[in-house]
Amino acid sequence: MEFINVPINGNLDKFTAELIKLGFTDPQLIKENQIRLNGVFLEKHCDVYVDGTSRSQTVYKVTVNLPEEVRDSLELRFDKLQKLYSSMYGNGTSKYFQYRNSDRFLFNEPRRIRELSPGDFTRYTTDSGNIILEARGRFISITFLDKLNNEIQEKEMGGGKGKDINE
Repeated sequence: MEFINVPINGNLDKFTAELIKLGFTDPQLIKENQIRLNGVFLEKHCDVYVDGTSRSQTVYKVTVNLPEEVRDSLELRFDKLQKLYSSMYGNGTSKYFQYRNSDRFLFNEPRRIRELSPGDFTRYTTDSGNIILEARGRFISITFLDKLNNEIQEKEMGGGKGKDINE
């Protein structure tokens, strides 16, 4: 799995250094094995979180939080991102947690079927990992999860399932 042409692999500090070379700034250790950077992704200023495994500090996940937006803009951006990633990775699997109105109440708004709600997501599965678009309140989060390195994280966490990728 790659994030802006940088393989999601190797040591947490080395991966962060590669992102800094690409223009990301202000690296801060947020919690153990997680670094936050600021930078531009998809032409928007974003917070980028890089997660490393518990013991070996191998990078396994990159999460991009796009800036907050008003609801209409958020729904349009989510739709555009779904189309972008579908063109790259095929149709994803979506889950929508809440519907605003049943279809029978939508006769005045024929194009508006549902309202995006926190927790709604679309997952794109590739051979190398998963990409998850998720609505989180007033912003969209995009998670890049490397399959092999996530397995390392699960082993280092004690052999069971690792952290939920949608945390």
